[in-house]
Amino acid sequence: MIRWQPMTGPIGAECPDLDFRTADPEALASALYEHQLLVLRGQSLDPDSFTKAAAGLGALDVYPYAEPMPGNPHVVAVVKEPGDESNFGGDWHTDTAYVAEPPAVTLLLAVEVPPSGGDTLFADTAGAFERCSDGFKQVLRGLSGHNTASLVHAADGGHRSVTGQSVALKAADRATETAHPLVVAHPETGREALFFSLIHTSHLTGMTRPESLPLLNALHRRVIAPENVTRLRWEPGTLAIWDNRSVQHYPLNDYGGQRREMHRIILKGDRPAGRRPVG
Repeated sequence: MIRWQPMTGPIGAECPDLDFRTADPEALASALYEHQLLVLRGQSLDPDSFTKAAAGLGALDVYPYAEPMPGNPHVVAVVKEPGDESNFGGDWHTDTAYVAEPPAVTLLLAVEVPPSGGDTLFADTAGAFERCSDGFKQVLRGLSGHNTASLVHAADGGHRSVTGQSVALKAADRATETAHPLVVAHPETGREALFFSLIHTSHLTGMTRPESLPLLNALHRRVIAPENVTRLRWEPGTLAIWDNRSVQHYPLNDYGGQRREMHRIILKGDRPAGRRPVG
């Protein structure tokens, strides 16, 4: 039986001495639904073995805004060189929320990390929603957000400083955007969670951006409140697996002049949907 040790924070659990290559995928999935973030230390994974083990958890997906590793179309090397100022995805977000079917799960493997700095913060968007009043929940369930890649990836995007090595938008056909419910129900557990981020959600559907931002900013403050956040300190060989449907994350950019390399795989998800009416 796998024994998971809760991390300090509202979500996350670690399991000492568990080898991702031989772990039972069903047991990992069950633990992921419960803890939302799983951390495995001391993993020895090259891109091939990483891909093979990740495929046991679900269908592999392709990220549209970064070049994959040669010979490994599902593995993206997220690298910040000592001379780079910005980092990849350097703000609070869920992964690729601007596509119709965002990734269900993200896997991130630490290959090289600085001696200090470079931690990642994880926020519980399900817990943030659950702490809303019943009346506020009903209001939020009736809203949807318009998500767009252009806030981050366009050459003149308002968050262009956080793109790191992302491939910038070069043509209109890459301007990915879609609407998703502001509150989504997890397809496996039914648990509801807020689904938005300030760097992807431009406005609430049917409203202007100025009208939308007060509510989006208020929800953002709820999501990233200190009591709602777990912090992960990376070591070489650390593997983090998180549920993209109920977790936001933020890779800190506090290690200037040092190198950091991570390998990332994402798993395919369904189109986010709200809670089904009862009866």
